[in-house]
Amino acid sequence: MAETNIIQLIKNFSLDDLFPVNFVYGKEELLKKQLVDKIKSIKGEDIHILWGDETSVREIEEIFSSSSLFSEGNVAILWDFESFIKNLKKEDIERFLNVLRKINSPDRLLIISGKDKLLTKEPYKSLKDIAKIIFSAPLSSKAFVLSVKKKIEGNGKKIDDKTVLYLSSKLKNDLMYAKQEIEKLLLYVSDKEEITEDDIDKVVNPKVEENIFVFLNKFFTKDPKAVDMFINLIETTHHPFEVQSFLLGQLNKLLVFRSLLDEGKPVEAVFSQLGIKHPAQKGTFQKLVSTLSKEDLIEMIKELYKLEIDQKVYYRDIYESSVDYVIKMVNR
Repeated sequence: MAETNIIQLIKNFSLDDLFPVNFVYGKEELLKKQLVDKIKSIKGEDIHILWGDETSVREIEEIFSSSSLFSEGNVAILWDFESFIKNLKKEDIERFLNVLRKINSPDRLLIISGKDKLLTKEPYKSLKDIAKIIFSAPLSSKAFVLSVKKKIEGNGKKIDDKTVLYLSSKLKNDLMYAKQEIEKLLLYVSDKEEITEDDIDKVVNPKVEENIFVFLNKFFTKDPKAVDMFINLIETTHHPFEVQSFLLGQLNKLLVFRSLLDEGKPVEAVFSQLGIKHPAQKGTFQKLVSTLSKEDLIEMIKELYKLEIDQKVYYRDIYESSVDYVIKMVNR
């Protein structure tokens, strides 16, 4: 089945543009969010929001086997598809695909993937035949520059071609990151008519790709640099949920490590029990437990659970709330 460019879909969007099953993948997160916002603007509260790490095949089956309160049908959005399929057995995947095959108009399911290319294994292989495939690709360099210029001029500011190219070079063709940095820039030049390179240098942070392990070390040692590193992570290479899940795993492992040591177990026996073998990893764990108490770790885990409740139950902005969590923990 031919792919649909998400930009073309967003323009003059209608629910009729969607198939009963739709699969969205690609690296451009802002465009995915804009597509979901378009659906929400039409359907309002009559939408099922599902999170991959908390959703079962049965739950999806129940949504689309029941009648909608409205004639337009049931609409569901499944975020973080990779977490959803992570622990599915072969028979679960086949059951899931059979559920998808039975979804008919006017019902619609939108599946959001974090992959930047389609895999050839299941369930991706069958999804190519079942779903409308929507590609959320980064804009071309030329289209990105035009988008940046349009955003600035749409807010009543002037910027010449050389300066907009300079600004765009710092944003690395990332719309989500560009949105954040341009909003800061516009606020800074609120009393000016034209934006200069000097304005950009004072306000805009160049986008860089961070290593998640370096971030974790900064985070656990309460280094203020962890905040900027985290922002760069979620705006370049990782979704906030991916970092949060990894962080929770490390926190739980550190808590077990701390608890076993407090019980008097030999450190090497604890390393063996937790499957920690690399000398560098052993050194890191010993360093962290010397500065983090059991109470510290429990509190960080509790706050992380509260964060996910805010995001998944009360629909707080995922990016903003995750950054707030890191700031809070670093400054605690």
